[in-house]
Amino acid sequence: MKSITLASIPYETHKKSTHAAVKYLIALAALSLSLPAVAGFASASPSPDYGINWYDKALSVNQNNVPALVEKGTDLVNQNPEQAITWIDKALNIDSNNIMALISKGAALRGLGQYQQAILQYDKVLTIDPNDVYAIGGKADSLYGSGQHQQAILWIDKVLQLNPSDGKIQQVKESLEQPIN
Repeated sequence: MKSITLASIPYETHKKSTHAAVKYLIALAALSLSLPAVAGFASASPSPDYGINWYDKALSVNQNNVPALVEKGTDLVNQNPEQAITWIDKALNIDSNNIMALISKGAALRGLGQYQQAILQYDKVLTIDPNDVYAIGGKADSLYGSGQHQQAILWIDKVLQLNPSDGKIQQVKESLEQPIN
């Protein structure tokens, strides 16, 4: 099976090894469908604490600032998933349908290997927006991580339904269908 380099893909959120092609799908699907970048994952901050300091300033003015809570949590997903969940949960207590918060919480849970809990977060997003590629990709990755390979492929098929002419997504699907060595 081909190895896909993911060093430049900012949406990669776990330390545990899951199928590289599924991780690639998450970023690829968003790019293929010309969706805007997820702000927290695509941050080009000069230092890791740069954005966090700004969110802290905003939260010192208004501790219920949902965008600041979500962005702070999102920025922490890769560094500290447990702490990210704390901030994201604060936002979800105020706005339980905040799609970015739900997706970020799913990513943090995936990073902790809590795939079934992550799937629940993605399912919440998909009830709001059935075509959200981050939720679809996150769910596919979580399914794959939990050993549900065929279910992961079904969710990749959903991305292909949204963009059937994307040959790269088709390649990801084909690589997932190959036997694991």
